[in-house]
Amino acid sequence: MSVFSGTIFSKSLNKDTHLTVILPQDSRPHVGINGQLVNGLKPHEHPHTMILLHGATDCDSTWVRRTSLERYAELYDMAIVMPDGEMSFYNNMVYGQAFFDYVSQELPELASQLFKVAVGPEDLYVGGLSMGGYGAMLCALTYPERYRACAAFSSGADVRGARRMSMNPDLKNGMDAAMKAIFGDPLNIPDSSDLYMLADKVSTPLTVYMTCGRQDFTFESNCRLKDRLQANPNVDLEWEEWDGIHEWGFWDVSIAKFFEKYISD
Repeated sequence: MSVFSGTIFSKSLNKDTHLTVILPQDSRPHVGINGQLVNGLKPHEHPHTMILLHGATDCDSTWVRRTSLERYAELYDMAIVMPDGEMSFYNNMVYGQAFFDYVSQELPELASQLFKVAVGPEDLYVGGLSMGGYGAMLCALTYPERYRACAAFSSGADVRGARRMSMNPDLKNGMDAAMKAIFGDPLNIPDSSDLYMLADKVSTPLTVYMTCGRQDFTFESNCRLKDRLQANPNVDLEWEEWDGIHEWGFWDVSIAKFFEKYISD
């Protein structure tokens, strides 16, 4: 595999922005997820692509630094495109940039042009953790026809709950300023940013894989989103939960499970 880290210009954001990309390359023999030796792979000319989104305290390189993502991508011959979403919750911000347009529309086109990867609906996946899990679901529930599958791990599923969190005077993590920049002041969160509302409206087939740790502070909100998705006959949902909190060990296991279950030729 090859890993590239650099800067591109985004028309949607109207600025330079950072990007980390994993690209398939002729590989060496290695041990797969199941512990068996795998011969080196000859990559596809135009590999499948996953747009993989980071959490609120991370950046575009964190997935590579905190998990075995490069090894998993090599095993399944996947291109992974990781944008820097800042603290946008991957929305078009009231006081900021149009991150939703960037991630859902412009970035797949840029990836195809620059890296020659496949981004059609049979080849494009979207996924993320925490804020990035919310962002992945926002993309997939808004445009289900564009993605082969969506992966959401420990998602910040309840954006209205994040609003309540931002109003807590004891929180000093910048959430209040971020929420005001995204949704305005006073805060006005539209239905188009509410995953629960979007889950009810999916009208074309969509495959979703969700995980959340039972001790994760987002567990209850993710269970509520799971129930809404399961009630929609157009959504093919697989939900997995096990003991775990909001941390990278859980997400490393989650992304490995997703690749094993959903990535095929």
